[in-house]
Amino acid sequence: MKRLVIALLGLGLASAAHAATLTLYSAAPATLAKSLAAAFEKKTGDHVEVWTSSTGKVMARLAAEANHPHADVVMVAGWSAGLDLAKQGMVYPYHPAAIEKTLVKPAQVSAPFLPYGLDTVSMVFNTKALPAGAKLPDSWFALTQPEWKDRITAPNPLLSGTASSWLVAFVDRYGNKAWQFLQDLKANGTVWPGTNHAALLPVLSGERSGMLECVGHAAVAAKAQGNSVSLVYPKEGTIVIPRPIMILKSAPDKKLAEQFVDFAMSPAGQNLVAKNNLYPALQGVPAKPIMAKMGSFKVTPVDWAKLAATQPAVLARFKKDILDQ
Repeated sequence: MKRLVIALLGLGLASAAHAATLTLYSAAPATLAKSLAAAFEKKTGDHVEVWTSSTGKVMARLAAEANHPHADVVMVAGWSAGLDLAKQGMVYPYHPAAIEKTLVKPAQVSAPFLPYGLDTVSMVFNTKALPAGAKLPDSWFALTQPEWKDRITAPNPLLSGTASSWLVAFVDRYGNKAWQFLQDLKANGTVWPGTNHAALLPVLSGERSGMLECVGHAAVAAKAQGNSVSLVYPKEGTIVIPRPIMILKSAPDKKLAEQFVDFAMSPAGQNLVAKNNLYPALQGVPAKPIMAKMGSFKVTPVDWAKLAATQPAVLARFKKDILDQ
């Protein structure tokens, strides 16, 4: 009996010795990163350590750890953020053609990494907290009207990857008109309190009526939870944002990191993406029925390489002129 116990203990130690650990840094939704990690652990027996925050904070932590990187795989909300990391030489190129050819059209974007999902940016309103007699607006620019004074929030693009992508794309499209719009929003009492979550809470509570540039998955989750919210895709169009999953060049076990990316891009991983209110990147995996169908709203084309180049200057001006920081 003792020999059997010793043998079993030996097998357990051998198994533990072969198990590996992968460190994942991820932007919201946190539930997606944690569910991907749990499913991968169950499939492979390897451990995944997860740290989640906003895209801005993920990028800041990566910068702080540049000399001693901790993360192996990084998932963020903005495609431009991924291109920025690649420009810094931090990304290990991994975008197999076998996976790329299975992606939906909006996810077919050239980069040294893959998109694990897609998201949109819309306006969101609490239909029980609208100004008296007000109708849901159909334009970004309507939010500068007097009826929306002190009633609008927006996520801070210095923290939110999707808000950053929207801002840079908006400025690229409208130029000085975009900056005047932002100044008019500011004069009309719009606030930028922090992340998407921080900007959405006052709308859900009824303290504010609506939210500008709200990330899609947060709005859909709020609606699915029974909140009286309505998503509005403006007539001018919005953007569809691929969300990068990247292997860092500093990752010691590239094979393990590749296996995690492969799992995230597999039907099993993509079903978890859909479950967490994002549009899957993989063909044949449907989004939740509650989400607006691709093609049902106007989409503005985006040159991601161009936006990545202009993003630092746009964010710096926004910080100075709009946030007064």
